[in-house]
Amino acid sequence: MEETSTQWHLGLKPAVDLELAEERANLSYFRDFSLNQQALEIDLLIIKKEGDQPIRNEIGRLFRKYNIIEYKSPKDELNIDTLYKVGAYTSLYKAYGDTVDERRQMRLQRP
Repeated sequence: MEETSTQWHLGLKPAVDLELAEERANLSYFRDFSLNQQALEIDLLIIKKEGDQPIRNEIGRLFRKYNIIEYKSPKDELNIDTLYKVGAYTSLYKAYGDTVDERRQMRLQRP
């Protein structure tokens, strides 16, 4: 017997629209909204190998198991949008492991 896949998200918009019918004039819906025009890519991912060997470099001492570096140009600045973007990349990288909680050390830690 052929296995079929139910597309549950197809009913989401009509169900939410029905639930929020009284507010319909104040809401806009965007199904399957694309967050980016191209593939999301981390500029640099550094994974520290297992072991207790410390990294002596001043920057490297800050490293944990997984390290995401985002850099575009010398004109880039650290602002609230940059902070959210890197946080989103971190969350996506954590969530897309091959198994549940495969990448365990993704929490923010102070050096």
